[in-house]
Amino acid sequence: MASPSSSDHLFSHAIDYMHHLDGIIGKLTDAQYTHESQALPGSTIGKHVRHVLDHFSLLYANIARTAEPSDSQHPLGPVDYSHRERNPATESTVLGGQASIKQMISTSKLVRKQVIETPTFITIVDVMPGGAQASFLSTVDRELWFCIHHMVHHNAIIASLMFELGLDPPTEFAYAPSTIKLAHDHE
Repeated sequence: MASPSSSDHLFSHAIDYMHHLDGIIGKLTDAQYTHESQALPGSTIGKHVRHVLDHFSLLYANIARTAEPSDSQHPLGPVDYSHRERNPATESTVLGGQASIKQMISTSKLVRKQVIETPTFITIVDVMPGGAQASFLSTVDRELWFCIHHMVHHNAIIASLMFELGLDPPTEFAYAPSTIKLAHDHE
């Protein structure tokens, strides 16, 4: 069970990662942002930015729908990560990506204020291997943690795409917090 301070920590981390991503893409040209990868055909930095924000957006939309506490018998949701609204403006230009990130930071701050002190349950729906749809119970904190780690994973892909373009992303941009901590512990 997460305490209110852990929820606050999670929102802080999410916002920090979004600010960092905003700064990273702000140094790119639109051509770099939309360049299709040779290693990952069809993949662009812009598409990964949009994809990451899609997940936060789905989670936040379900939290914002109600200010009522939820429990395992009456959870929020469902959040269906396989049915995302794709915003082409986010992936098409650096300014579009930055505008979407800034909007998500604002939304994060609003939703953060809404999160109550008791755990909030939420139903998650997703497609499993083989194509079957599954539904399961989670908590808002756990799903926010998922969105943060999902972002780290896509930041690693974005870093690879930047290397492919001959750019040098910041070292810690593409690493999970536990990896960064381990590296610092061994210095």
